[in-house]
Amino acid sequence: MKTKCGACTPEPAVCGPDTCGEHGDCETVNDTHIACSCRDYYDGPNCEFFKPIEHAAKFDGSAFIVFSSDEFPHLTSEKEETIELRFKTTASSGLIFWQGQQPGTPLVGEDYVSIGLHDGYLVYSYELGGGAAQITSVEPVNDGKEHRVRVVRKGRKGSLTLDDGDVMEGQSSGILAMLNVEGDIYLGGVPDLESMTAGLHDHNFVGCIADITLNGVKLDMMANAIDGRNVKPCEQWIKRRKWLRNRKYRKFV
Repeated sequence: MKTKCGACTPEPAVCGPDTCGEHGDCETVNDTHIACSCRDYYDGPNCEFFKPIEHAAKFDGSAFIVFSSDEFPHLTSEKEETIELRFKTTASSGLIFWQGQQPGTPLVGEDYVSIGLHDGYLVYSYELGGGAAQITSVEPVNDGKEHRVRVVRKGRKGSLTLDDGDVMEGQSSGILAMLNVEGDIYLGGVPDLESMTAGLHDHNFVGCIADITLNGVKLDMMANAIDGRNVKPCEQWIKRRKWLRNRKYRKFV
């Protein structure tokens, strides 16, 4: 006679050394479930599938891409600095772009530059040491449609242009005009929102980001990246399917 196992205790889920392969980290969800957090543009149940990304990427709220701070130097308060990108989302909040201090450094009173969503509106913010600038879009942008944003800063003065519309301007408080940041650049989110943004952002970005351009130079989201987590291709913005065939990328270990 077979015994019914309606009340049987399931075997506990345990992360093994090879559960997520060489491109993922195993995480325990609960007593019966584990999950693979994939690194470096890999996907799949065991992080076994390589997903190429060039200029458009999809972020799920746990994903981010890291670029070296050398890609966006802040050498003088007299030079105009620009950030340009495209995005689409239905989320009401989320961190799109962040550069601040090194991880572990308290952010309070320290410089940063940020682009993110708050209550559906796009907010460009930066702190130079005397009080942050907050420049907000006139209309909400979490409508699932493509939006283009260009932000500019020169000294204390900044501006935000959305979809080639009106230019919204603002400036930081105080007399300091130099942006002093030592941390790398994060696109789509950061590993620890509370410690790295000091509560300025409570969610990472969910949606697609494309054509990130710093001071007129477009970054390749793979070739220029120094780290990444859980990033996937944004299929609706990928038009060429064969460009990877003879292309080589830096692999992160």
